Amino acid sequence: MDFTHLASTLPWGVYLLIVIAPFIQEDTAVVGAATASISGADPFACYFLLVLGITGSDLFKYWIGRASHVLAWTRRMTQRPDVLAARERVLRRLGLTLIIARFVPGTRIPLFVASGLFHAPFARVATYVIATAFLYAGVIFAAFHALGAALGEQARRTLPFVALGIVVVVMAAQFIRSALARRSAMRLSPAPGEPMS
Repeated sequence: MDFTHLASTLPWGVYLLIVIAPFIQEDTAVVGAATASISGADPFACYFLLVLGITGSDLFKYWIGRASHVLAWTRRMTQRPDVLAARERVLRRLGLTLIIARFVPGTRIPLFVASGLFHAPFARVATYVIATAFLYAGVIFAAFHALGAALGEQARRTLPFVALGIVVVVMAAQFIRSALARRSAMRLSPAPGEPMS
């Protein structure tokens, strides 16, 4: 059974999956929704349900940050000088921060949680979340539909795998870069009991 058959025989299951998937892995959800939209599901329904799922997922992350203040250790952490400096940067450039969170893989969870943790105004956060979700989904859908029109039936079979491959490569690159940065930081930090130079 291919995706085209699934999209035409179980459209409500596909639509439900499009709404839920951003809570699990947003980039994969976007690729899946765009694939469904060129594989027999209603493109407008896929697009708007994806935007709804992305919006719900990102605002959920914001509220996790807001709710974290009930924990004493989180309240203490937010008073550290480095966290206060980060709070100032995030709140001063909230729009840019949320645009970066949308388009730079690996930054969504920390930046949306941070915006809640730092008590960024909900209305501003929600506005940026919704606007960037429409833009991000629109760019991906337009690319899939343009390639689908150019490549025809072949695009429906290969495009999802190519797009998911790109997502996997980007995520692997970020993981490797993060691991190398941690390793470098550990080498530069003094060992316990070793005097700092």
